Amino acid sequence: MKIIDNRKENRGSALAAVIMIAAVIGLIVASIFEGTVTEMKVNDRYVTRIKAKTAAETAIEYGASDLSSRFERRSSFPTDELKTGKNPLTMPDTMGSFYGGTDIMWQKMAINGGVVPPGEWVYFDPTDPANEFDPMRGRRAYVREIVLLGKGAAKAANGDEINAFATELFQVRDAPLFANAIFYNADLEINPGVNMDIYGPVHTNGDLYVGAKSVANLRFHDKVTTTGDVIHGEKKPVHISDGSNVWFPSSTNPEILRNMRDGNSILDSSDANFPEDASERWNGYLQDGEMGVGPQNVVAFDDYVADDYATAANEKTNSGYALIEPLLPTNHADRKSDSLREQKMAYKAGLVLKVVSDPNRSHGHDEYYTVKAYKYSRTNADNPLSNPVLDADGNLTLTEVTLPPNIVGDPESDFLSVGDNVIEQYEDDDDYWWKPTEGGLYDNRENRGVATFGLDVGKLKQYIDAKDNTATGFDGTYDVDKEWNGIVYVEFPTSSTRDSTSGEFDYGTSSGKNTYNIVPAVIDTDSEGESMELALMVLNGKEIPDPSGMEQPGFTLATNAPMYTVGSFNANGVFHTNDATAPDDNDEKPAALIADTITVLSDEWDGNRRYSYLDGRSYLDDYRDVSGGIEISAALVSGTPNTVPSGAAHTGGASSSRPLSLGVVNLPRFLEYWTSETLTIRGSMVSLYESEVRPLGAPTNFNDYYTPPIRDWGFSDLFKAGNYPPGTPLVRTYRRLMYEEMEETSYNTAMTNLH
Repeated sequence: MKIIDNRKENRGSALAAVIMIAAVIGLIVASIFEGTVTEMKVNDRYVTRIKAKTAAETAIEYGASDLSSRFERRSSFPTDELKTGKNPLTMPDTMGSFYGGTDIMWQKMAINGGVVPPGEWVYFDPTDPANEFDPMRGRRAYVREIVLLGKGAAKAANGDEINAFATELFQVRDAPLFANAIFYNADLEINPGVNMDIYGPVHTNGDLYVGAKSVANLRFHDKVTTTGDVIHGEKKPVHISDGSNVWFPSSTNPEILRNMRDGNSILDSSDANFPEDASERWNGYLQDGEMGVGPQNVVAFDDYVADDYATAANEKTNSGYALIEPLLPTNHADRKSDSLREQKMAYKAGLVLKVVSDPNRSHGHDEYYTVKAYKYSRTNADNPLSNPVLDADGNLTLTEVTLPPNIVGDPESDFLSVGDNVIEQYEDDDDYWWKPTEGGLYDNRENRGVATFGLDVGKLKQYIDAKDNTATGFDGTYDVDKEWNGIVYVEFPTSSTRDSTSGEFDYGTSSGKNTYNIVPAVIDTDSEGESMELALMVLNGKEIPDPSGMEQPGFTLATNAPMYTVGSFNANGVFHTNDATAPDDNDEKPAALIADTITVLSDEWDGNRRYSYLDGRSYLDDYRDVSGGIEISAALVSGTPNTVPSGAAHTGGASSSRPLSLGVVNLPRFLEYWTSETLTIRGSMVSLYESEVRPLGAPTNFNDYYTPPIRDWGFSDLFKAGNYPPGTPLVRTYRRLMYEEMEETSYNTAMTNLH
């Protein structure tokens, strides 16, 4: 019997089954593996794209940060500033170290900025929900929007390059100190006795008092806003009419002016329906606090607080004065915060002139006071707009500069130049009852003699424009291309105590002077023990320094002392159409004068100075007459007192015997007989603080020492276009809007149209 052995067949079937199962498993595994690989590839590309998008967003972030930094250091830019060939945005080399060893292809990242537009004024409506958390809410700002385009790139595992693109709108909002024709941090009084026209916006962080003498017209030609009330009146009655001669616009194109007289009454904030009635009459060109007008405050400075004369306490906080206060050393009790120090004009200056003493001279000697020049060491030695270097104590490091001759010194008798580098002390001739002035000047408003240092602006321009660093110029101590930034700060002593070796004066303190930590310039005494102020006199200023190749054109002169200007400044004095707003020509640059107080003197001061002691209307008419108008193209920042009301419980350092502020019509002060002559001021007039050197108001007989000019005052077209003087204090904020990712085609199109 044949026995069939099935074990071989079974073994074969099993093997086949195993092979089939293995094949199936293999297929399954292969399928799973293929799927995993595909998924891994998909995931890798997805992750790589996320990385590329992150890199694009990083590029945008860096561009916004770079722009913020640039705008912090400069007040204005040309429209093509970011164009290739100028100063475009670029990714920094540090990206290599940051992204080194990652899949981010940092070399392929790019950031581009578009046109820096001239901008426009925008009111950030506080009722708009979109502005609920905006720091500019309720304020007007000069707004520029710059397009940013960013590109990011990353490398996938297989070596493929994946790109991503993004765009954003970078918004720059400036509320500069010179954003108005007139800006007041306190109550604004405008009560002229002669015709007065104001071109440009006006704002006050207090009440607005308006009115004009019956023979005069007060005409506003642009928007007027106040956080308080609009009041037709005077804080202390001097002279105003019935409101029919105070005009505000109801339209600016064409211009239509409508006065405050409404039938038998005057329309101001006392009207029960003022918001509605004012809107109907002036179409929003006159607004008060009830209509939603909010305050405008300068960054880093505490709010100004005026003394409440109705209480016995002194509530005054004159914090804005720190703008012109010198930089106080470490551990000084009145030293300000770092952020505020950076806003001081002394910190921003490219050239510092310090009044010191000659250690070899005793007090009272004619050559006791002299001036030395200094510059700061900077973090970028080639960039005068970069931050100053601080020493181990946090103080700025100063290097002395050799000042060329005849820039600073005693004013010559023509008041067009200066002589030796010494102060001109006040001198009069006691042999005559009228005490002819032979040195310095006598200020009848202050009732004291004034010793003056003259600054010959024209001579300074000569050396700065020529970049004269030769032995006859700055003698190798001042490279204009690397160190001039258009800002000169003149520091007067804040104490009479000096270092016997260097001749430099110690810094004074606020102790015994005020409770808000302001250290003002000291008032000296003459050889007879009489009070004598030290002041800066600005001479020969028709043309300001304007060296070639400067990133930021213009000129700003600031000091902690009273300032006197003689003749026209930054203007040729030749009157033309709209000279209160339109520059003399295309070469005119923005300028600013910032001081404790500013007094404007005419071209006739060389003859009038001799009679500066005389006080009385008849003497004024005969001996301090002005025979021609002058023109000033500059922002003026000057301290001014508030009007002290009758019966004040406390005067806050003012005097009830000298109670008058005289308001903005006397913000620039006068000492001459200006009647029928015109003073044109093309710029911006700012009262940010009260004067610390001269806290007293004007006497009630103020027309015994001056009569007013015809005031032709306006907002400079340069400022209106966003071109401000160097170092202009700014309220500047940024906002980033409309971030979105882009396709490459859209990015390329946007790049083509970027400039």
